[in-house]
Amino acid sequence: MITVFRQATPEERKRYYSEEWDREDVPDFIVDSIKKREFGFDHDGLGPRDRYNTFNSIDELADFLKNRSPFAAYCSVSLYEYPKKRENWERAELVFDIDAKDLPVKNCCGEGMVCEVCLNRAKNMVMEIDTNLKQLKLENVYYVYSGRGYHIRILDTDIMEIGEAERGFILDYIRASVPVRDESKTKKGRDPTLYSAGYTGIFRSRFADIIEYAEPEDFKEFGLGTVKAGEIIRNRDAVVEDLRKGRDRAIRKIIKDPRAYKRFEERVTVQISKFLDAKVTVDIKRILRLPSSLHSKVSMKCMVVEDLERFDPLRYAVPEFVDFADFADYQAGKTKTI
Repeated sequence: MITVFRQATPEERKRYYSEEWDREDVPDFIVDSIKKREFGFDHDGLGPRDRYNTFNSIDELADFLKNRSPFAAYCSVSLYEYPKKRENWERAELVFDIDAKDLPVKNCCGEGMVCEVCLNRAKNMVMEIDTNLKQLKLENVYYVYSGRGYHIRILDTDIMEIGEAERGFILDYIRASVPVRDESKTKKGRDPTLYSAGYTGIFRSRFADIIEYAEPEDFKEFGLGTVKAGEIIRNRDAVVEDLRKGRDRAIRKIIKDPRAYKRFEERVTVQISKFLDAKVTVDIKRILRLPSSLHSKVSMKCMVVEDLERFDPLRYAVPEFVDFADFADYQAGKTKTI
């Protein structure tokens, strides 16, 4: 497992922005609206405290990046008439943020860390959401590798004009994490079954991911005893496959008591809510990492992803100044554990 992601030095940042950064890597949806966006910068690794910057052209932005080599660069998801003061808000992208370091029931690497396993899980989640967005008929969608995860940025005109409440409704649907009771499914004398406010298929898919990666201690947190947890783990493949097909028969055969199953599903639902950062989606004044910029904390490039299925950040998002032997082996198709 590759877990070596180290912080870029000031010299490496300067090398990246002077030799490797390319204005062509800034997506058109930002270039075309650059005068209406607020830009923020982190110069010392303590956060984007340099806010309310504006640029009239990509040339001005290029000069700034090459001269200052910031620790991190951000731009607003919102468009303003007066972006320097964030006044006269016009519209904002709808954004979903999947951060590999914050995935629920994460057991591949340490807390707050990333590796190829959780990065791949994050990408799989993005691909699932891509399917959900197509069902909602959303078309102007961009996928950005952020350095430790992915940003989904939606620029459909009617979506960009909605407010925070409506964004929250869409978030609830996409992450399928708001449980409601469906009384029509209830027989007399039986506790109501828990369902998601999003359609059941999305919920079951998220449910499957939790089960696939959960450890015995996780099942304990979900309210299951050692015996039931062990039975799920022994039958994990069948349970996960059943859930991914939109069913829950296999797991209900293990947890037969409806009340126990309801408690279990409620606790899993809490974990499902962690797949997406709600604050990023709802906040219409959010700033996000600038595609083309360097994520200096992990020495990875933030970049637009054209082909999600084929994209591998450890092959395509590693800056030239990174010459770790483990990355070289990985990119050559070899395996290496660190």
